[in-house]
Amino acid sequence: MAYLKDMISLPFKKMMNHYFPLSALLFANAMTCSAQVPVSQEPRHHNVFENKWVRVLDVHIPPGDTSLMHKHSTPSVFIVLSNTKTGSEVLVEPAKTHFTDGNIWFEGFYDKPRIHRVWNSDTVEFHVVDMELLNRNNQTVDPPMDLKSLTLLFDEKPVRGYRANLPANSSLRLPRRKAPFMVIGLSNITGSVTVNNKPFVKKGDFIFLQPDHKIEFDNKGNADENFAIFELK
Repeated sequence: MAYLKDMISLPFKKMMNHYFPLSALLFANAMTCSAQVPVSQEPRHHNVFENKWVRVLDVHIPPGDTSLMHKHSTPSVFIVLSNTKTGSEVLVEPAKTHFTDGNIWFEGFYDKPRIHRVWNSDTVEFHVVDMELLNRNNQTVDPPMDLKSLTLLFDEKPVRGYRANLPANSSLRLPRRKAPFMVIGLSNITGSVTVNNKPFVKKGDFIFLQPDHKIEFDNKGNADENFAIFELK
């Protein structure tokens, strides 16, 4: 009987040994999916500002470091502030590669989220701003601004994006508008630059402005400076 029991057990043991690696892999994948966090809760995505319009996540990934698996599901604008070689593991949605200093783009995530983790394979920090657009009741705003200093980047349902160039020793005055604005600095400032009297000294500095508010840029330095300007709908 003991011999018969061993003969029955042997194929079962072999079968388990054969299928265990696959089972372990499926289990690991399931654990990875369930371990994902909303991007706003990922530790390297620092929530530096939030109101009913926007959530600004200042992202810093040091060389050799990797973020947690996280999910982007809110319409967002991404502003890259470093030249960094990166890699990513993507569970949902193809990976993006807009990781060159100054790249700015919008993603709606209307059909499906992006679930991924990102690692820094470079010797310099990976720095990007992820601005989530929280307002769901999008409004009609003024027509796009047509000014020499502004370049229209995109005009989407929740946001309109511009790039502004402010030459050395110059000023820029924007007209009052129906929509609120978010202004983000794209330069490491070499001179004295302010937006509505707030100093901007490094990449990622920002100011939120309520609707019908003046916007005044002043560059008293000796170099051109650049800004991202977002009209929130």
